[in-house]
Amino acid sequence: MKNIFNIIKKAVLPLLGVVLFASCGDEHDFTPYEITDIENQANVKFIHSAVGATGTNFQVNYFMGTDKISAVGVTVGLPLGTPFGTLFPGALYAVVKSGKQPFSAVTPKIAATATTPEIPAVDRYVGDLVTEKGKYYSNFLIGSLPNVTPVTYSTYQINDDFSVATDKTKAYVRFINVINNTPVTGYDLGFIKTTSISGAATTVTKEVLTYKNVTFKGGDEKFIAIEAQDPTDSRGYQIQLRVAGSTTNNPSLAAPALVANRANSGTGVFIPRAGRIYTIYVVGFAGGVPSATVNLPGIGWYTNK
Repeated sequence: MKNIFNIIKKAVLPLLGVVLFASCGDEHDFTPYEITDIENQANVKFIHSAVGATGTNFQVNYFMGTDKISAVGVTVGLPLGTPFGTLFPGALYAVVKSGKQPFSAVTPKIAATATTPEIPAVDRYVGDLVTEKGKYYSNFLIGSLPNVTPVTYSTYQINDDFSVATDKTKAYVRFINVINNTPVTGYDLGFIKTTSISGAATTVTKEVLTYKNVTFKGGDEKFIAIEAQDPTDSRGYQIQLRVAGSTTNNPSLAAPALVANRANSGTGVFIPRAGRIYTIYVVGFAGGVPSATVNLPGIGWYTNK
């Protein structure tokens, strides 16, 4: 099986000195993915947002036909695939052949050890990837309810249209909800900016954007302009996923009104910069599965441009 090691000609070569990319199945095959018809290529980000059956999550590799189009970075050992809640590629886009192409998401086999038998590969999704040449897309792997058998998987693909991002003094965002047991009233999502001077005794905030009543596979694929963070300010924007109708601009909001929270500092902080374009997405399972503390809703984000 040919490995498509493709963080894209547009972007990847500078990364190779930092991260080693590999594939599973043909773990040592580093043959680059080559699109011979460069006039007919599309650009895709693949986001693994499917909670596994009974809450047992899995990794996936992405294929077009028999060609692998994903890879993961490793520092120790060999990679298995893209884990739940993450995306490939992490930077820029994967370049794929446009049109209607055979497409699959596969959990790779795990080789036998001295004490455990081999775990065979599993086809999680088999279908088509449909794109148009020159365009950009985000492709979410999603599943049916993980606590109801059998669990099936599909994809939810949206257009990444950057043409609306015309004001270079603004940052642009959108919100996509891929929590499949979202309440019928949906969730609210708020971006809270701290406007007071860092370290001030009194913290002053404002909610710069609020999405309301966003249901499963809801949100808006269109990017919306928001205030960009000052280039000298390293503080992020707090992002809250809330029960629909909850109080806005309340950084101290707590459960049950607060469903998930991304703080304005620490690991994975979201700092919107002028001229950049971002997607905010939420994954997980409301109430948790298999228990009330596992696979709870969480907030992720990635840079589109």
